[in-house]
Amino acid sequence: MIVYLETSAAAKLMKREAESGAVRAYLQELIDGEHLVVAGRVMETELRRLAVRQGMPQGLVAGVLEVVDVVEHDRDQFREAGMIGDQHLRSLDALHLVTALRVGADAMITFDERLEQACASVGLPVLAIHAA
Repeated sequence: MIVYLETSAAAKLMKREAESGAVRAYLQELIDGEHLVVAGRVMETELRRLAVRQGMPQGLVAGVLEVVDVVEHDRDQFREAGMIGDQHLRSLDALHLVTALRVGADAMITFDERLEQACASVGLPVLAIHAA
């Protein structure tokens, strides 16, 4: 199974939030089960900016990037992202969605409601991870 990890979920690996432990445990299960966890390169930028805003060490970002296969974005993905979804889907979320579809993801992990709705509109399941 290929699972796309979006930034709102990856950020929970860097911060202490209600779902952080559950996300960490679920990702470990996926990795132990030899499932592929992927993310678009844009996630690195988003996580690095989060670390800067919150005064976190950049090493936390490196730790997250170590557990995922990071895929590069190409020009066509940016074009597709500009046209996918409805008027409420934000630009970087559209890029995440297009990237997930492009890599053939079977599901996405996200905590972003707009992105979750966009995933539903294209038939990409979102894995529900809740605090334990």
